[in-house]
Amino acid sequence: MSIIGKIFVFAVFVMSLVFMSFAVAIYSSHTNWREHVERTADQVQPGKPLGLKYQKQEVEKERDKLKKEIKELEQKVSVTEAGRDQVLAKLQIALNEKSGELDKLREEKTKLEQGRQAEVTELGTARGELEKATAAVEELRGKLREEQEKVDKQVALAGELAGKLHESESFLEIAKERKAQLEKQVANARLLLKQQGLSIDSLPKDSLPAIDGLVTAVADDAVELSLGGDDGLQMGHELEVYREGQYLGRVRVVSVKPDKSVAVVIKSFSRGMIQRGDRVATRLKA
Repeated sequence: MSIIGKIFVFAVFVMSLVFMSFAVAIYSSHTNWREHVERTADQVQPGKPLGLKYQKQEVEKERDKLKKEIKELEQKVSVTEAGRDQVLAKLQIALNEKSGELDKLREEKTKLEQGRQAEVTELGTARGELEKATAAVEELRGKLREEQEKVDKQVALAGELAGKLHESESFLEIAKERKAQLEKQVANARLLLKQQGLSIDSLPKDSLPAIDGLVTAVADDAVELSLGGDDGLQMGHELEVYREGQYLGRVRVVSVKPDKSVAVVIKSFSRGMIQRGDRVATRLKA
């Protein structure tokens, strides 16, 4: 039974109590029952109620009115319950749909969590590989710095050697030019000696004048001297090298120009490092 039905039952119960109250009141009164029952509205005196018969009629009218209202309310409740059932049905359908969507979302969430876990695992692996790669890169950078330092040293050494090579090439070019000059001079000397009826073999081989000069440049085992052909110096002549009375060694002339010459150090006579500014002089003979 619905709540409205219970309300109506309670209303009927209340009406019954009212009727009982009326009965008790009639029973307890000492008036003329017939008059009291059949008293109409015209016969009602001030302070006295209508007769019970008419009261009953009024009550029955009120009851019929109430029954009509109850019936109308029941119809409204029926309509309301039908609408409620429809709403509940719609809500149940929507709930089922949402439950399906929720299940799909849960499945997607599970898949996403599995994918995220896999990505986390891959990220951990990638981080480990990155750390290893970083350590390897640092090691390679250290080796690269070492190799770069070696390369820089080699480049510096190559530059130094290139300078020495250029200087040696310069000395070689000077020697070649002097050689050509000397060959030409020897040819002219031979021609002159031949015209005078002499031979080059008849000249003294050690005819070196007493001369004194300076070392103007040094390149490895070669030195440049301030003495030249104008000073009587010739290829093959040997000179002594000294510095402030200290004997340093002996050099042999390999290239001669009018104002300078190039000589090489004779290692068997070397007694010290020859530098620019050292003195050179002809070897003294006993």
